[in-house]
Amino acid sequence: MKNLDKLMIWTWWQRVIILGTPLTLGILEMWHPVGLPNKTPFESVLPKVDWWITLHLLQLPLFGLLGLAVILLVHNLHGWAATLSRIGIAFFIVFYVALDSIMGIAGGLLIRSARDLSPNIQIFAANQFNLLLFEPIIGGSTFSLLGILGGGGWAIGVIAAAIALRRSGVPLLSFVFLLASAILFGLAHVPPTGPLGLACFFIAVVRIDPFLWGDKNIARHNRYNQEVLR
Repeated sequence: MKNLDKLMIWTWWQRVIILGTPLTLGILEMWHPVGLPNKTPFESVLPKVDWWITLHLLQLPLFGLLGLAVILLVHNLHGWAATLSRIGIAFFIVFYVALDSIMGIAGGLLIRSARDLSPNIQIFAANQFNLLLFEPIIGGSTFSLLGILGGGGWAIGVIAAAIALRRSGVPLLSFVFLLASAILFGLAHVPPTGPLGLACFFIAVVRIDPFLWGDKNIARHNRYNQEVLR
């Protein structure tokens, strides 16, 4: 007979992804450059452009792993919520990584290439960077198409995962923190919403980590296993 308890045990690599990814990414996002008062976006990024590029290179795999973390949370669950979660996270992985590649990496390389050039060239580069930020298809600072598909995919995917997990018996507090993560990180990955959203996600998954579950959670554990076998 299938051992039900094993269905809720995370392997070491699953625990690294589910717990380690939001923690690592959340710490990095605390130092994500943001717009400065009385400065253009170009002028705000220019002094930290090397870190800007490094951070956005690191974000590419971490965004993918963050999406995988959500998929792992619901990988044994069935029903409309779990299915919707997987679809939403697929959109997040595809479109959010694309958004970060274009605006973050390409924009950073543009700024760095103009760093030591004449003021006139820097003005031109600043205008091009603004296009990357505010362009309606790929813009990173507005509700662009890529931003809506990527950020919306995260919000829908995590909200649906929260519903699926709550129906399986995870703690109410984890459900609430997952909802907060869906909204905060879905709005933007930069401070303050990005780190706060990832902190909420980390707290939520720590609360449902089966390795930390005690005797008081046996009933909740059994409800999860029943949901898995439906």
